[in-house]
Amino acid sequence: MIDLKVVGEPDDYTAGLTRLGLADGTLRQALGASNTERSLCSKKHSARIAPGVYAYNGLVTSLSKQLTEEDWERVDLAGVLPIMLNPRTRVALGVTSGNYLTGLRRAGLQPGSRYPKGELTRKLVGRNVSPGQIELLARSAVQPEPPKDALTGYNLWLLLVYFDQEKKEIRHEISLPERLTAKGYVKDWYVRHTPPSFYSVAPEDFEIDGEDPNDGFGPPDVVPVEPR
Repeated sequence: MIDLKVVGEPDDYTAGLTRLGLADGTLRQALGASNTERSLCSKKHSARIAPGVYAYNGLVTSLSKQLTEEDWERVDLAGVLPIMLNPRTRVALGVTSGNYLTGLRRAGLQPGSRYPKGELTRKLVGRNVSPGQIELLARSAVQPEPPKDALTGYNLWLLLVYFDQEKKEIRHEISLPERLTAKGYVKDWYVRHTPPSFYSVAPEDFEIDGEDPNDGFGPPDVVPVEPR
């Protein structure tokens, strides 16, 4: 496992994770597992997208193992989309590759998903509500009846991950998507939990030999399917 260095004091970030039922150490361990799996690819003989596929599998596997020990539940929506559910906080957590703005705070700019999403993700994101709306609904005597499926009553949060080859960084954030663009990219967010500084990876552990580990990271979810 690589050593991920935490720079700064992520108090607000850590508090945000705690409210969701997550821990900073859980994410750091999962990111380390992701990079370890990615590094297993043969630099000479692997398929072009193999680093991303391995990195995604390492992250999902580590998260799944850790969170199921902390009373989260694992579901695979439509048999293709792994989601972790926390029944106590009503948080559904998915994993996706983000663009270069992932984990960064820049005025007027927000990150987006690397790949377009399909109807499954669009429907789930469309049912998300802001934390303020959740409080209002909780106090309301009359509440709308949501459609019944595995994610009824859950907000879908996304763990965005970006491997920056130039800076030798793995950047991430846990954010609540508000909507998708017409082309299917997640681009607007109700809430973003970003560490005040990235988790840096030592260059010798980040050698990629020209392949982009963001390619192939996660299922694109472009097939129009219904949640179950």
